[in-house]
Amino acid sequence: MLGVGAQKAGTTWLSRYLQNSPEFDRGYRKEYHVFDSLDLESEDWMRRRLVRLARDSADAVGRHEPGDAEVLHRLAMFVDLEFYFDWFAGLVRRGDGVRATGDMTPDYAMLSAERMTSIAAGFDARGLDTVAVFLMRDPVDRIWSHIRMKARARPDAFTRSPEDELHAEHADERYARRTRYHETLGALGTAFDDERVHVGLYETLFTDDRQVHAISRVVGITPRKPRLRRTSNSSPRLVAELPESIARPVAEHYAETYREVARLRPDLDLERWWPRSRWVL
Repeated sequence: MLGVGAQKAGTTWLSRYLQNSPEFDRGYRKEYHVFDSLDLESEDWMRRRLVRLARDSADAVGRHEPGDAEVLHRLAMFVDLEFYFDWFAGLVRRGDGVRATGDMTPDYAMLSAERMTSIAAGFDARGLDTVAVFLMRDPVDRIWSHIRMKARARPDAFTRSPEDELHAEHADERYARRTRYHETLGALGTAFDDERVHVGLYETLFTDDRQVHAISRVVGITPRKPRLRRTSNSSPRLVAELPESIARPVAEHYAETYREVARLRPDLDLERWWPRSRWVL
């Protein structure tokens, strides 16, 4: 399973739901950040950070001190992509009932169709099917949630309220490139057949068990009863609701995303689940 986002759209909760199945093994982390760090200039900092951590760990081993095996293991994936594919293939070939594995890195939403196609080809060469899961969240709420998360993690770095930050910075590329859902849908449509992709909404993920059951079927594991009321990495709301004077300009800036998603996926009923779409649809 290639989990391609979106960021702040329930991927952590979904990854835990899948990992709790005896038929699914994601390995030692939810997000491996291999292809985004290799392909996207904006995410290259993660690769460079990993190299620094790996160097420190190797130096520790040289001093007969414990090293970080996970860091060195991930670095091996960057050094040789074939190792990435072999690692995940090995997880489902151990003979202990595991039928599926996955890398759920939300930044993969920014990958090209060519890269997604090459990932599927890498697993196909090892006799494994590749499926993709993409969850979307109302663009206004996704960006606002991201900003609130950052404000909570680094309050000293914020000189204004999250609402003011949203008003001032919503068009910045660090938010925009993760919110162009229609581009991700286009890449997925090129790289995968329809039956090998699940596209859904964050807003319906916790309403009932139908969506997680649909995802389980695409991934190839037995559906289980989810704990729908439990969310992960949620950012506390600092006000009950964004005022229209802040929310509407954000929605209007992302009008193309709303319109293209509504055109490409009319089955998702955006008018119901993304009420802010009323300003642009």
